[in-house]
Amino acid sequence: MVQFMIANLVAADATFEVPSALGQWEFVRAPNYGELIPRINNDACGNTYYACNAAITPRSSDTDFITACDEIVDICLVLSFLTARCVAPTGAIGEITFIATGDTFIRPRAIVGFGELQVRSLTALFSNWLTTSYTTYRQRHLRLQLSHWLSGLTCFSLEDIYLSVSVQMDIIKQREIAAMSSNFTFFQGMVSASTNYGLTPLGQDFKNMRNDIVHEGVLSGTNFPSKSKSDCSSVAASTLNWIDQYIISVLSVASHISYSPRWNGPALQHGLPAHTVR
Repeated sequence: MVQFMIANLVAADATFEVPSALGQWEFVRAPNYGELIPRINNDACGNTYYACNAAITPRSSDTDFITACDEIVDICLVLSFLTARCVAPTGAIGEITFIATGDTFIRPRAIVGFGELQVRSLTALFSNWLTTSYTTYRQRHLRLQLSHWLSGLTCFSLEDIYLSVSVQMDIIKQREIAAMSSNFTFFQGMVSASTNYGLTPLGQDFKNMRNDIVHEGVLSGTNFPSKSKSDCSSVAASTLNWIDQYIISVLSVASHISYSPRWNGPALQHGLPAHTVR
């Protein structure tokens, strides 16, 4: 079997399962989980879970190994999104110990201070992983988008996090162009995604602030003039909450999440510096 150490996963479920193309992944809390949590909540990393797949053995093919590694990276990115932490495999142990965490693996990073989503059961949330969620995950390029989303949690300023948001929205636009065979503008792509996934569209402010940060290097410029840090923080929070809803809808997991918006303007305003607005 293959068994990965999983860093920084903080969850109510002591164990949970995720279907695999080969067998299934079984996640189990590390014996020292309770000792690690205070460290992780104080800006450190620790291996809090183990993920085991008994179907992957030393006799498995190279293709099966690659499939297993892709799966564990993608599952951990979804767990990162749910928990607002950098959940990542840190190495393999057990029968197969020669799988190196190479360039396709996300490196664990200590991230604290952002809200998690309330998941009723991780086993239930991942129950349709192979039949539904993973297909749209790939179609919508969520590995790329969630990598940007996760990097945004390490930002140093309001400008940084909104640049991350802007990249993600452009990925969404490009996937809408591919799905609908239409050459959408940035704003049209967001409206199309909102329609396709039953979301309330964002207003023009998010586009105008995006244009200013991308083209002028400021949060409030020609397109979004005379705005305060409070105004810009509110737009950033609304956009991040929209992205939450989009990802939840793409994965078809809304029924497994007790959702309330986890981003708000005052928290961003007081939690992050801003270089281009006051």
